[in-house]
Amino acid sequence: MEKRSFSEPTYQWQEYVENLEGYHHGGYHPVRIGDLYSDGRYRIVHKLGFGSYSTVWLALDQSVNRYVAMKIIVAEASEESVESRILRYLRDECDEQDKKSSIIPALLDEIWINGPNGRHLCLVTEPAGCDIATSKEDHPWVFPLTIARAIAAQTMIGLRSIHCKGIIHGNLHVRNFLLTLPPVDGLSVDAIYARYNLPRETPVHRADGRPLGPEAPPYTVMPAQLYVASIEVSDPRIRIIDFGEAWLSTDTQPKGDLQTPILYLPPETTFAKDSISFPADIWTLACSAYEILGESVLFEGFFPERDDVIAEMVSCLGPLPQDWWDSWKAGGEFFVQNGIWRTEMTRAHSSVSRPLASRIQDMGRQADPDFSTAEAKSLERLLSSMLQYEPAKRATAEELVRSEWMLNWGIPSLKAFGILI
Repeated sequence: MEKRSFSEPTYQWQEYVENLEGYHHGGYHPVRIGDLYSDGRYRIVHKLGFGSYSTVWLALDQSVNRYVAMKIIVAEASEESVESRILRYLRDECDEQDKKSSIIPALLDEIWINGPNGRHLCLVTEPAGCDIATSKEDHPWVFPLTIARAIAAQTMIGLRSIHCKGIIHGNLHVRNFLLTLPPVDGLSVDAIYARYNLPRETPVHRADGRPLGPEAPPYTVMPAQLYVASIEVSDPRIRIIDFGEAWLSTDTQPKGDLQTPILYLPPETTFAKDSISFPADIWTLACSAYEILGESVLFEGFFPERDDVIAEMVSCLGPLPQDWWDSWKAGGEFFVQNGIWRTEMTRAHSSVSRPLASRIQDMGRQADPDFSTAEAKSLERLLSSMLQYEPAKRATAEELVRSEWMLNWGIPSLKAFGILI
């Protein structure tokens, strides 16, 4: 195999598409608009997105005239794909309540694609829209309150369903919550393009000017324009996606770490790695729920390191458990003792604590008359129960669904939009 290095790229760089250096043996499968898969059953119509280990495409299932999402995993990760196993398990364990809510994506099909870069697993599911974080990127950076409540409530109901089946998601954050698409089945391909823009194709060129080989596509495709600004969202239905880091609680191999973004990582990933289990999802969901209901992240940081985030936790939640504090080597860079800030420090962090109650007051709802003091206090109690340092002390997903906030604000918002639970 030809040696590649970061200093000597194989392809000319392009923005807003997958890393082209991923087109090599074991990497991405080259896909073109109009490609046919599974003996002509699936026809590629547009791109939905991409990640480090896959590209995701909108395709027309010509056998039943419906649109589907096709997630094509890189070849080197396909044989050992965790996601296919988890989605199959969720499908087999699906009950009537799950079918009503549709929060968890249904696995419609699995196919294998042989290509120039190897053998790729392709997971076929229902298509969905833009993620929650992207929807909030423009002013006013918040969802209408009833929309936000309904989204947050669905994440808790969805997590209860996942945990009830013995699955830990392992990567819950706002980019893995997708808004659903308006109905697309029955639309012609031209109508899809009129709604979501024509595929924007940009030729791929090697950096050395040599002709392309079969391992790379002749052009890249920018993802379809699925973006809906938070203030314009009228249907709060969501899907929880990306089960690539999930595992079953019965798995004998313990989970040593999580790949969750650093601002969402629970503290046990630093202090008690042997205890990573269901409560890790509860912590990451608390961080996500705060972000869904407000305008910003719960724990803040500009290109933070793990120690910066731990200091943010102490700022928000108070002193660490003593044995964790004793093992935290960088603690002295922030604090003179557990929970007591240094007045002068080299770290770029305020030496004044911002407790959870203050963060809720500052979450961007101050001018919203519908966000009452009673709801703020209820939300504080809910998040506090989810953000207990010690995993065993955190609320369970079942307790979240039965919480005061859920009963008084979450479920009524779901009913207002006709969302079945």
